[in-house]
Amino acid sequence: MNKVDVLIGMQFGSEGKGLIAGHLACSGRYDTVVNVNMPNAGHTYITDEGKEYMFKVLPNGAVSPHVNRVMLGPDSVFSLERLLIEMDMVGGNIWNRLIIHENATIMRPEHTIRERNLGQMERIGSTAQGSAEAVIDKIRREEDAVIKFDPDLLHENIATHSEWMRNLQGADNVLLEGCQGYSLGLNAGFYPYCTSRDCTPGRLAAGAGIPHYWIRRVIGAARLHPIRVGGNSGPAYEDQHELSWEELGLRPEFTTVTQRQRRIFTFSRQQIKNAIIECGVNDVFLNFCNYDPELATDVKGAINKICHTFGRSNSKVSYTGWGPKDSDIRYED
Repeated sequence: MNKVDVLIGMQFGSEGKGLIAGHLACSGRYDTVVNVNMPNAGHTYITDEGKEYMFKVLPNGAVSPHVNRVMLGPDSVFSLERLLIEMDMVGGNIWNRLIIHENATIMRPEHTIRERNLGQMERIGSTAQGSAEAVIDKIRREEDAVIKFDPDLLHENIATHSEWMRNLQGADNVLLEGCQGYSLGLNAGFYPYCTSRDCTPGRLAAGAGIPHYWIRRVIGAARLHPIRVGGNSGPAYEDQHELSWEELGLRPEFTTVTQRQRRIFTFSRQQIKNAIIECGVNDVFLNFCNYDPELATDVKGAINKICHTFGRSNSKVSYTGWGPKDSDIRYED
């Protein structure tokens, strides 16, 4: 029953997972998309017509007319208000396609307040959206921490665990969309400058209630120049150093959630090697190649060499990104 493809970030996030997720889902190869997002990450997909979708809750694959199940797993954390905004953004028959696990965590305003009062934004560069505080309430088994006890307008979309598993079993091809990036994982080597959980395929599958042996392949997204969020967001790998947007001749990027200017770094082979080994990556999506096409050729070659040495059979750069739209993705033979 190998029917699940897992999409992960291989660096510090913002690699373009939203773009490749939408692209893959719109190809028609998946009937089901699943995620376990937290509100500390936003994923953007732009159609060829220029319509932009930015999701913090829904999987980006929800934009595809080929997908008949849009599933939010038990490790999801979201505010009901934001979910309703995104459902309205997708429109169509999203109400009939959406399935929410009964143990998905609800984030409330008090969670954000508590997190910001801890000074996490200044101390470790946290987005301070309230994700960790919401999860802490769930760990404490507070009844109102999960959607099961607060159905509001979505009672028809909430699935018991048994119903959730039946829907997964009934799917033919599943895309499990990860958030953030491997190096931001709780145990990936940058603690405390990290997120509140690991960002590996195994962790994602467990958080979505997906058996690990269902995983068919892992797609890893990487960018030419890795970024970290602005502020005191922590160090990088020994084989990379921080750059400035000015010296690259590029307009600064800003984070989707907090709108802080991103920090930008040189490419790290060690980072990609670690991600390929620990995450078992089959296919790599190398994004932002348009920033420096000549460098992109070199980095693609470096990644392919790492894949050949440390990766799974036939792993390689399979997709490259040359702009913000769906049609800017190229399939690499």
